[in-house]
Amino acid sequence: MLTRHTRNGVTWVDLESPTRQELQSVVAEFDIDTRIEEEIITPTAYPLIVASEKYVYLILHFPTTDPRGGAKNQEIDFIVGKHFMITARYEVIDSIHNLQKVFEAEELLGLPDKHTNAEGLLERLLRHLYAALGEETEHVARMLERIEHDIYTGKERETVINLSKVSRVLLRFDTALTRHSDSLTSFLNELTSPSFFGKEFREHINHIEAERSHAAGLVSNYRAVTTELRRTNDSLLTTKQNAIVTRLTIMAFATFPLTVIAGIFGMNTVNMPFVESPWGFWIILGIMALTVLGFVSFFRFRKWL
Repeated sequence: MLTRHTRNGVTWVDLESPTRQELQSVVAEFDIDTRIEEEIITPTAYPLIVASEKYVYLILHFPTTDPRGGAKNQEIDFIVGKHFMITARYEVIDSIHNLQKVFEAEELLGLPDKHTNAEGLLERLLRHLYAALGEETEHVARMLERIEHDIYTGKERETVINLSKVSRVLLRFDTALTRHSDSLTSFLNELTSPSFFGKEFREHINHIEAERSHAAGLVSNYRAVTTELRRTNDSLLTTKQNAIVTRLTIMAFATFPLTVIAGIFGMNTVNMPFVESPWGFWIILGIMALTVLGFVSFFRFRKWL
């Protein structure tokens, strides 16, 4: 699908899962190298930047949560010229879709144009993408709040899996943003050349970098929170397990004398005390009970129980 917005002589073409004909028509219209066309068609695992005299080409991968669990990367291809911007993607990206709705509303209502040139449009788009990533990170943070509540309400075992899921998402976010750093910086610096936007573009770069740094900071902070919650959960879980092992050990130690007493009085020998007595069974049972009571009292005195 091809969507076009033209305002103040600046054109934004967004290609969402484009057909080969749509892609070829855009490439021909803006005089884009056919090798770039092949790059758009072929999925790329890492960021890529290609600079030419008329445009700069950039591939970035923006992470997002996956409804099936975990996180995934969504590739966006940017081609930016002095008076145009092309974005291409093969997935529905909500932040771009929402920005287009905002553009349409502004056009219908006749609101003042917030991007009077291509550099302003690029800034607005990139800041919108990074702001959306920040919002997704905050959504993950709300999951951490629920996990923290579960940790302190006796659900340590269930929390182990939930912490692993959140950690996996934040790791994917952090990895993707780290990969952005060098490629995005090179891309933006290319656009400061006189053939594109010039040194005045530095102000736009500062705004873009601030939004990216904010998103990266959120991810880094919540990864640290996840690590601390995992340590706390592991400590509580270990404490519980140690308490269970201690109780089982005490039970085994307390019942061991009973086995010894039963073995002694079960020996087939002459003149065994209490065995011939009519009250022998109850006497032996009482000895066992007193022995267990003595051990339990000792353990309680030592605060092992």
